[in-house]
Amino acid sequence: MLIAIGSARVLPGRRHELVSSAREVVAASRGEDGCHAYSFCADLTDEDTIVSLEVWRDQAALDAHMTRAHTQTFLARVAELVDGPPTVTVHEVPGPA
Repeated sequence: MLIAIGSARVLPGRRHELVSSAREVVAASRGEDGCHAYSFCADLTDEDTIVSLEVWRDQAALDAHMTRAHTQTFLARVAELVDGPPTVTVHEVPGPA
């Protein structure tokens, strides 16, 4: 199982746009094969820092997600809304028994 954690700082005045786009990609992504969890939240000490948390069955499921139109659309929108590239780490962990 893979856990992907991302973080980005929203440009001033653009948080609403990012939240709207995130809601759209969450709705589309949660139904994908191999998606166990897909969420965004605000950092508790800085609401303009948005954190993503994704849990995928395996690398193939994550790779398929990255090719989907809704993912590509979201990534293009986000590039215009955040201050620099997001940081993303992917961790491989044992799946449920």
